[in-house]
Amino acid sequence: MSEEPEERAFDYVGIAIARSVEGDALAEAMRDVDGVEVVPQQTYWEIKARERLRLDFEQLSEETGLDVDSELIQVLMSTYYGRIVNTDDAILLFHDPIEAMEAM
Repeated sequence: MSEEPEERAFDYVGIAIARSVEGDALAEAMRDVDGVEVVPQQTYWEIKARERLRLDFEQLSEETGLDVDSELIQVLMSTYYGRIVNTDDAILLFHDPIEAMEAM
């Protein structure tokens, strides 16, 4: 009996972003990304997706009007789950460790 993908909780990756002016803007911009779920919590936003998540600096900068880079996201991010890769253009999170190694 095969399990349907939507029933599997362990293949999510995600980050927790502090609720703040910048964090609220990032969460709002991420709502428009296909496959991304933005879950409000009391003091933070949980931004998650199945298998992989990309926080593209250029896209987020355009949508929020902020200068979004790795430093801003890391200051706002209290935790993450998945394998994280930081590039010049984005922060990437992967469920598959091999895919994360290939992205480095």
